[in-house]
Amino acid sequence: MKTARNERFQGLKRPLPYLAAAVLCVLLESVPAFDEGAQRAFFQNGTWLIPAGFHDDHKLLLYTGPKIAVVCAGVVFFFLVLAAFFASAFREALIEWRKPALIVLLSLAAIPLTVALFKAVSGVYGPVDLIPYGGGHPHVGFLGQLYACGVPAGGRSFPAGHASGGFALMSLCALPVRKTAKRLLFVFGFVMGWGMGLYQMARGEHFLSHTLTTLFLALTLIVLFDQLVPPFGKRRVPV
Repeated sequence: MKTARNERFQGLKRPLPYLAAAVLCVLLESVPAFDEGAQRAFFQNGTWLIPAGFHDDHKLLLYTGPKIAVVCAGVVFFFLVLAAFFASAFREALIEWRKPALIVLLSLAAIPLTVALFKAVSGVYGPVDLIPYGGGHPHVGFLGQLYACGVPAGGRSFPAGHASGGFALMSLCALPVRKTAKRLLFVFGFVMGWGMGLYQMARGEHFLSHTLTTLFLALTLIVLFDQLVPPFGKRRVPV
C-alpha cells in the first residue's frame, strides 16, 4: 500500500510550473490577437452566443447556481475539518481526512479570493466593454496599460472570477480515496471550472486568457497547499 501523501497528487507535484504557466497567460492576455481569435467563436454578427436576455432568464440555474454549489461545498468542508480535528466522536475515524479536507477548504476560500484581488488591481475590461465588441474602450491588456499609462484602467474582468470557484473544486482530488476516484474528482473540478468560464466567455465577460490564468492560479495554490499543510497523523488509504 501507499500512504495518502504519496497517492494524493499524481502529476501535480510542484507549484512552480503552474505559476509559470499563469505568468505566461498574463503575457498572452496582453497580446490582443490571441484573445480576439478565440473570441470569434462567441461573438458573431454583432451578437454574443449567450445574449443578455437568455442570461437574465436562466441566471439562477446557469450562473448563480454553480456559485451556490461551491459555497455549499466550502461549508461542508468547514464542518468536516472541525469534526476531524475537534469532535471527539469523529477524530479517530477522520484522522486521514484532516489534511485533505483542510486542503479543499483552503482552496475553496483562497482561490476565489486570490482571483478577486487580482481582478481588483488589474484594471482589465471584459470583451463586452471593448470597442471591437460594441463597447467604449480599446482592447489594451494588463501589461499594455502599465506600459502606456503606468497604472491599470478601471475594468475588473481579469482573471476570470466566476470560474475560480469551479477550478477550486479540483482540490477534491486530495481526498483519501482510490486513485480512480481522485482522477474523477479532479476532472469534475476541471469541467466545472471550464463550464463556468466558457459561460462567461459566451456572454462577453471574459477572454480565453482570463480563464486560463484562473486555471493555473488554482493549480498553483492547490499544489502549494498540499506542500504546506502538515499531515496531522498517518493512516493508510486503499490502493
